[in-house]
Amino acid sequence: MLTNYIYKLRPNQTQSSKMSTWVDMLRSQYNWNLNDRITQYNQQFIQGDYCCIKTKAEASPLTCFVSKSGATGNPWKDSKFDKKGKARNPRRSAGDIQITALPELKVARPWYNAIDATVLQQNVKRLDTAYKNFFEGRGFPKSKNRSNFTSFTYAMGVKIKGNKIYLPKLGWMRFYNSRSIPNGFTILSLMQVGVS
Repeated sequence: MLTNYIYKLRPNQTQSSKMSTWVDMLRSQYNWNLNDRITQYNQQFIQGDYCCIKTKAEASPLTCFVSKSGATGNPWKDSKFDKKGKARNPRRSAGDIQITALPELKVARPWYNAIDATVLQQNVKRLDTAYKNFFEGRGFPKSKNRSNFTSFTYAMGVKIKGNKIYLPKLGWMRFYNSRSIPNGFTILSLMQVGVS
């Protein structure tokens, strides 16, 4: 059973400052990734589809993100082959490619090392969710500004001890333990909301 609990955190001044900085950097990363995807989509209409040398099949920039100037790198993952020697699912999704490029982002922009890796990955998945919603008939993903991007998500590494919570790269901080977590339940993810 999945359930959500809401707690108010009590970060110290340093942690609060770090979280605010993270939100600014994550918003920048989100907007850059969105722009990269839009650019690749527009290139499809300029260049059209092309023949993929590896698979000898028709491919398009929209589905495999081939761009020397983009942050997406190699669009093919090491694929497994079936009994006939044909590659199974050799193309990666845009989100997979952008997640794979995160180490390159940290080399090019070392200040992103301050953010936990799972938080960066969840930020890319947030954009994937926005695209999924678009293809289900909702609005196209838009660039985020300070007023509509105020949260980030942890996917692992969170620990709770009494009325303290451990967040990787932020450390231990107090929270208002207004409701105890039932025995046997584990934390799957944590979303920090309302950081300004």
